[in-house]
Amino acid sequence: MRSDETRPEPADPWGVHGTDPWYFCVRLLGARYAFAASLATEVVRLGPMTRLPGAPSFLCGVFQHRGEVLPVFDVAQLLGERPTPLASGGRVALVQSGPYRLALVAEAVEGLVQIADAQLEPAPQGSGGLLEFVERVGADAKGPVALLDLERLIESARERSAAA
Repeated sequence: MRSDETRPEPADPWGVHGTDPWYFCVRLLGARYAFAASLATEVVRLGPMTRLPGAPSFLCGVFQHRGEVLPVFDVAQLLGERPTPLASGGRVALVQSGPYRLALVAEAVEGLVQIADAQLEPAPQGSGGLLEFVERVGADAKGPVALLDLERLIESARERSAAA
């Protein structure tokens, strides 16, 4: 085959193309949520964690990663739900949102997903829980995904911790 021949693109039932945005997907509260992939910097094993007396429950503690002390953030506890099970050595996603860098606790870390803009729909109406922070919903080959405004979620947590 000549190198200048154009190969037909394989059929993609999800309509994803190279220019469609990437998201970072985690499992929270029993469902799949994703946020802008640019916010996730890496996935690491959670090292020994130090609890912070008097800290809000959603700040599970801090741990050291490459000489940096990072807060460990549990979205479930921010929303008043049962804590996400944490085990030393479990994986967390490190995220950078503005000036804030933290370890996001999740039931599972799936990694990158690509969802075509055309496959996204507006978030369902309603408030409370994570729905308050959902911008759009879509699906990929693994199933439905809700896209979170993680920056607004982290800012909300920061405001709640400052008020406490």
